[in-house]
Amino acid sequence: MSKRKYLLIAVMTLSTLCYTYPYLSSTFYTQFMEAFELSNAQVGNLIAMFGLTAVPGYLFGGLLADRFSPKKLVIISQLLTAVIGLCICFLHGYTILLICYLALGVSTTFIHWSAFLKLIRAQGTEKDEGKIFGFFEACSSAVSIICSYGILGILGNLPSFRIVQAIYAVILIIVAVIIAIFVKDSDVRCVSSDSFKVSMAGKALRHPVTWINGFIVMGLFMALSCSTYLNPMLSENYGMDTTLATGYSIYNRYVARVLLATAGGLLLDRLKTPKFLTIFAVGMIVALGALIAVPMDHSFMIFAFILCVLFSTIIGTSRSGMYTPIPEAKMPMNITGTAMGICSAIGYSSDLWLYTLCGNWLDKYGSAGYNYIWILTIGAMILVIFCSFLLHIYEKKYVTE
Repeated sequence: MSKRKYLLIAVMTLSTLCYTYPYLSSTFYTQFMEAFELSNAQVGNLIAMFGLTAVPGYLFGGLLADRFSPKKLVIISQLLTAVIGLCICFLHGYTILLICYLALGVSTTFIHWSAFLKLIRAQGTEKDEGKIFGFFEACSSAVSIICSYGILGILGNLPSFRIVQAIYAVILIIVAVIIAIFVKDSDVRCVSSDSFKVSMAGKALRHPVTWINGFIVMGLFMALSCSTYLNPMLSENYGMDTTLATGYSIYNRYVARVLLATAGGLLLDRLKTPKFLTIFAVGMIVALGALIAVPMDHSFMIFAFILCVLFSTIIGTSRSGMYTPIPEAKMPMNITGTAMGICSAIGYSSDLWLYTLCGNWLDKYGSAGYNYIWILTIGAMILVIFCSFLLHIYEKKYVTE
């Protein structure tokens, strides 16, 4: 691959900042809740509204990317997300927030995701896809880390966290202009989106690994979603400074991912998916069990923080095995894209209910609600272990080396 191809991928990856918007309420949990004067349950309901439109987007976004110019769709997604962000910043009322989060699912997942992946795949051949997506993952995480820590650094000088929404909106408008100018039509060759196809849905749904992989994604994504609450727990229960707790939250969502993805991939190649996921799921159960046992007192803050970092490190490493069951099980190539779309829809569907449930627990039980969240996460890891066992049985029976 040429240097220009790598540069194009880096430029186009700037557009993934649009996914930061719906999860600002998770990364900057305390600041977001205070700025918009919301309860824990209300914050959770916002992500549920996002999920209502985002989950179908994983299935049907590919149809849009095959019908219209992927470059134009990416630009539209940036501009539309920026407009929604400005509405969140300047318009008041919880109903407005709910509508905006519903619209974010359309502007990001539905319009952007499949079109963006099509642009990225266009920069190389099938032999280059490992390099392409590895470089994209690194760029995406780096962009999120720089912006998130940058916002954290200036947060104390802003009159309200609402202004952060406007800052991201301006950045997305600039990104849209850069892509419009820098990415040429000649840089985008005709490539299949390799996404959900209605004609293949029946075959993909009947394949057992589609469901096994879907519930593995759900378990791991639930763990990542529940880890959102480590930030407010450290602040409320252990007296950690809010800025430091938010800094940890950024590590949890972005830094661990970019630092540990390579290590996770190397381990995955040696252990294979069932063993790899089982080991890391057990590790998360042990870390959470220890966290539940730690007394909620300022004197135990350091110990609790170490357990949180350990948990985030395990999550960051385990993400490498999120989508490997389908290729490892040697699923027929003609249904792979459709199966991946179904897996994403199953896995990320927890957005529809998880944040609302956790928010209700915190509003109802206070500090004790965090233990309910960690028990739910342990349940998610048991689901991953069970599905890994089923995958092992399937591979042993049907997959030949």
